[in-house]
Amino acid sequence: MFDKKSPYEIQVEAGKTVYICRCGDTHTPPFCDGSHKAHPGITPHAVTVEKDQTLFLCGCGNSANLPHCDGTHNKTQ
Repeated sequence: MFDKKSPYEIQVEAGKTVYICRCGDTHTPPFCDGSHKAHPGITPHAVTVEKDQTLFLCGCGNSANLPHCDGTHNKTQ
């Protein structure tokens, strides 16, 4: 999941919750697929939005604001 050199761009509808992978092993990035169960103590990050919006989620794993992209991928290329 964290081998991308750009963010994941996802659309989220108002009131919906999405579960974002924190372990990096998901087969459905950036969404959690339950792979964290092999990593005790790691759980997905739940994001609920109040209005329809686009989220930009870290694809490189180096953001200081995980799971959100902070542009760090531009410095690691």
